[in-house]
Amino acid sequence: MITREQAREYRAKIETAAESLDDETALTVAELYPSLTGSGALIKAGSRYNVGGKLLRAAVDLWDTPENSPARAPTLWDELNYTPSGAREIPEVITAALAFSKGELGSYQGHTYRSLIDANVWTPTAYPAGWELVE
Repeated sequence: MITREQAREYRAKIETAAESLDDETALTVAELYPSLTGSGALIKAGSRYNVGGKLLRAAVDLWDTPENSPARAPTLWDELNYTPSGAREIPEVITAALAFSKGELGSYQGHTYRSLIDANVWTPTAYPAGWELVE
């Protein structure tokens, strides 16, 4: 049996290891990521958190406060979503943090697209020249 202190040490190691996972893999183990606590601690941009079973990434540096929660300040957070085929969901509003790279697959309105440009922040509807229909 491990002690409470050992469990805390293991948890810290697990969270450190989870930081190295790509977003698609991280989604399969969202429970490894910390939850928001409202402690007022600094959350660095790019940090991933388990919020109600969904994996979210901080879009900017922010403080862990109720005012900055995803429910009250959704623009501060990016939801990470992938389809079973490995394509990332294309949201209606794509932030710089969620921009698609050239060649990356995206799923939009039931179809799979390939981004034709780097830093693609448009949907296939908004800028069709930035996407190639794959299926």
